[in-house]
Amino acid sequence: MKKILITLSLAAIVSSSQAQGLINFFNSASTLVTLSSNSVNLGSTPTTLGQFRYELFIAPAGTANSALFTSAGNIATNQASAGRFTGGANASVAGAPAGSTRAILVRGWSTGLGANYSSALVNYNQGLGGFLGESAIAPNFIFGGFDGVATLPTLPAFSGTAISTGFSLVYAPVPEPSSMALAGLGAASLLIFRRKK
Repeated sequence: MKKILITLSLAAIVSSSQAQGLINFFNSASTLVTLSSNSVNLGSTPTTLGQFRYELFIAPAGTANSALFTSAGNIATNQASAGRFTGGANASVAGAPAGSTRAILVRGWSTGLGANYSSALVNYNQGLGGFLGESAIAPNFIFGGFDGVATLPTLPAFSGTAISTGFSLVYAPVPEPSSMALAGLGAASLLIFRRKK
């Protein structure tokens, strides 16, 4: 019985020391999100609440390839302040224990493209029309919270020591039919009318 109690106590200590890490998941006035289309800067994202979404992605510390990041599940939305978004202060992050170091990046998109980034990317690539983009990578972000020894401060995702710049969401217009497809339709129409005569 004593061995069982000791084992359960040790398991509780280990699990409490592996609490999820914390992040201040929002940007600042010096790291605004902007919009662009055809390489033209359209300014900061508008102030209509809920028009854009942002998702936090993590990878092992030092990761420089954005394709190797996976979603942490944290979703934010734009604020009523141009270029700003928030996913909350002291937001807990699955897969990043308190005190751990991970690479982080943030991806954003027009809400109409989907509920999360993966569905938004599919719709964007299929030409649904909307804005989509990603931040620079912060290769060595330290997550706050109690690490089993001490309580570490919760750091902002966007700052001089994390993601140090804002980023741009790029517009993908709804694709227009290609001239080859139009030419094909024209040729087919001529054949149909010719056969009727």
